[in-house]
Amino acid sequence: MKSRILAALALAAATLVTAFSLGSPAQAAAPGYVKQGSYGWPDQCLGVGHQGQVNHTWSSYYCETVIPTNWNAPGLYHLWVQY
Repeated sequence: MKSRILAALALAAATLVTAFSLGSPAQAAAPGYVKQGSYGWPDQCLGVGHQGQVNHTWSSYYCETVIPTNWNAPGLYHLWVQY
């Protein structure tokens, strides 16, 4: 059981290293949007995006899934905002 968890964590870490070393597809954002931050869970990304819109910090937002979450580890989600 421990070896399966360690293998899953190693695979997730390797995926993150590869994604960062190759550059993320987030660099091709929708026109007028800037990257506000990165989050490990989709609800975090959506919550921050919604709160910023409610507080009039930005006019609109969307969350980009770079690496989806799984049962063993968080993923990677970029929050893009438009001011």
